[in-house]
Amino acid sequence: MTKGAYFSSMVGSFALGALMFGGAGNTASAGKSAVPAADPPAYLLAVGKRLKPPEALAVYRQAAGPLARAAGYQLLATQPSKSTVHVLEGEWPYEGFVTLEKFTSLKDLLGFWNSEGYQAAKKLRADAVKMDCIIAVEGGL
Repeated sequence: MTKGAYFSSMVGSFALGALMFGGAGNTASAGKSAVPAADPPAYLLAVGKRLKPPEALAVYRQAAGPLARAAGYQLLATQPSKSTVHVLEGEWPYEGFVTLEKFTSLKDLLGFWNSEGYQAAKKLRADAVKMDCIIAVEGGL
């Protein structure tokens, strides 16, 4: 199986989970008006390998942290290595870390990601980590 197929199956798993367990939109009950639903949250899954000790990311974190927090960044989970990732189905070809992050909305996540400030900050991590993949998915249906 190729890495592209792994990415597709990861995204499919998120979608399947949302269909099975999530996806509650606002519904109006009799006699009540519907309140417009807020944008659903967005999730970012980052997988990579550390090339230097975590301290080497201090300057990156100082530059990127405030920008991410302004977009509603919240760290949900992090695992330092493949040995702490529980593969429930299929294969996980990556050796390094995994992080799962939540943002206020996909619009906010993409605004943060594509901003000039983050694009400049991202360069500060280039020699400290090698990213294998970073994907973003919207949390609502």
